[in-house]
Amino acid sequence: MSETADYSQELARAVREAADGGRRLWIAGGGTRSTIARPDPLPGDVESLDVTAHRGITHLAPSELVVSVRAGTPLAELQAELAAVGMMLPFEPGDPGPGATVGGMVATGLSGPRRPWTASLRDAVLGTRVINGSGEILRFGGEVMKNVAGFDVSRLMAGSLGGLGVLLEVSFKLLPRPAHELTLQRNLDAAGFIDACRELGRTALPLSGLAWNDGRMYLRLSGGEQAVTEAAERLGDAPAADGEGFWSGLRDHRAEPFTREPAPGERLWRIVVPPATPPPELPGEWLLNWGGGERWLRSEADPARVRTAVEAAGGHARIWHGDPAGAPRLHPRGTALEGLEARVRQSMDPEGMFHSPLLPGSPARATGT
Repeated sequence: MSETADYSQELARAVREAADGGRRLWIAGGGTRSTIARPDPLPGDVESLDVTAHRGITHLAPSELVVSVRAGTPLAELQAELAAVGMMLPFEPGDPGPGATVGGMVATGLSGPRRPWTASLRDAVLGTRVINGSGEILRFGGEVMKNVAGFDVSRLMAGSLGGLGVLLEVSFKLLPRPAHELTLQRNLDAAGFIDACRELGRTALPLSGLAWNDGRMYLRLSGGEQAVTEAAERLGDAPAADGEGFWSGLRDHRAEPFTREPAPGERLWRIVVPPATPPPELPGEWLLNWGGGERWLRSEADPARVRTAVEAAGGHARIWHGDPAGAPRLHPRGTALEGLEARVRQSMDPEGMFHSPLLPGSPARATGT
């Protein structure tokens, strides 16, 4: 295949041929997020569909705050093009390494440290083009923020883990890159951090990051240089020695607790709760992001104990790494919601073409395993 061509029709034909041959497909990009979306080996009846050749920015309009890009485009390439025109993706996506693609970013649905003050990945999606399980190319949404036709269907692709179809192209809303950023630090325990974030949330400070790790709060300010300088003086905290490195390590999952392999019986959890939730009584090492809304826990605690504590706080918990000990990696959503998800997948992929092992109730082909 030529790297410059639009492969939409060829990919659609590949889906139809797999359907005719009784095969299922695993949508493969750069492989940098495969352990997140597919922690186990592929079953024998599943083959990979490589989408990395379907790449390129198809529309970039900084004045309209929008970009459209094919799903196989390397994330680093998109970020560089946006930086060159003073723009950025508002959800500050992580870059897990060479080969990371836009499609993988959308499929896993993760947002970075800036999310509470700008937008989540899902909120930034304006439109998509998708191949469904019948090999049909569908378009949802558009390239302008006021166009709401198919808007919610496009957003369903965020975090879909490849279970709804082959993502061909995505349109995102953009934000101007801040002219100046500064990270401050303050020594606090986890409970003190939650209290501090509650107070900071009542201010008009130009916040773009609030995180806590190993007894220290990190506070990032973004905006015009004067506004950032005045806010830093008002707070009076010391500048962080390596603020940029801290945020990139958190965003890209290249710092503790992400890089250390879990010990036997230990699991790394991603927990999302209301930000003001007091630290739950769970043993282990904590890292807090989003002003307390996103929390990472490395612990040997029983999965049932972790999820009971998180559910009591109105949140959900996912096993990120480590042996799940028979527990589902994704947090159970209940019969009603999982039934709704299954019906959505049934409408997009009635024959169960797309292998997405983490999603409960995924349709399975009669010839599958």
